[in-house]
Amino acid sequence: MSQQVAEYTAEQILDANKAAHTMEAMIGRLSYDENFASRLANNPREALDGAGMLMEKNSIEVLMATDPERFDKLCEALFDLVDSDFLHQMVAPSCA
Repeated sequence: MSQQVAEYTAEQILDANKAAHTMEAMIGRLSYDENFASRLANNPREALDGAGMLMEKNSIEVLMATDPERFDKLCEALFDLVDSDFLHQMVAPSCA
């Protein structure tokens, strides 16, 4: 086990793996569901919440730290499918 992975609890590692699976599901769904893609482009948080695909920031951070290659591959696949402004919409604070 690498030093980086040893810094996290088993629960954190499990949550990071769930986030990776969620990203994989999102990528898969974007490849066939034009309605989901449209909703995701217009209101990412609402679309992800409605699809049960919201991810916790901490889980993504642990994924980035413990499996950066997997995270990078997922991001590359995702950004091949979404608009370039998607990331900004995802991380912008909600002002509702």
